[in-house]
Amino acid sequence: MAENDPGKAIETTGWLTGLPITVVGAAMNVAKGVSDAAAVASATKAGAGFTLSPDEARSLLDRAKRLRDNAATMRAEAVSLTQLTPPAQDPGSTGFNQQAVNAFTAGRDANERMYQYMTELIERLEKAMGIVGESDGRAAADVKAVGNSGADKGMI
Repeated sequence: MAENDPGKAIETTGWLTGLPITVVGAAMNVAKGVSDAAAVASATKAGAGFTLSPDEARSLLDRAKRLRDNAATMRAEAVSLTQLTPPAQDPGSTGFNQQAVNAFTAGRDANERMYQYMTELIERLEKAMGIVGESDGRAAADVKAVGNSGADKGMI
C-alpha cells in the first residue's frame, strides 16, 4: 500500500484498486503545507478516483459506518436462515426447504460482501481524511515527548 501523501494514490487490493480517494482540505494536507489546488491537481494526475470535500468525506464515512453496522447486525440472522430444517421428511418439504436454504445462503453471501465492501470503504476514507495517520502521529509524538523528559530519559 502506498503512503497517504498528496500526489500518491492510496492503493490496496480490493474493489477500490486503482481508484484513489482524495480529500481536499484534509488536516494532513494542511499540516504538510499542501494547498487545495495542489491536492486536486495531484488527484487529477492520478486519473480515475474520487475527490471529496471534508464535509462530503465525513458524510460518506458516517453513512458507510451505518451501512456496515446494519450488515453486521444481519449476519447472525442470515446464518440462522441457512440452517433451516424441513417440517417433514417428505419430498415436497425437503425440496422446498433446500431451495429456501440455497436462496438464504446467497443472501448471507451478499450480506457478507456488503460488509466487506463497507469496511474497505471506511478504511480508505479514514486514510484519505488522515484520521488514522493523525492519531498515529499524535501517539508517536506523545511517546517521544514522554521518553525525552525527566531524569530517566528514554526509560519507561
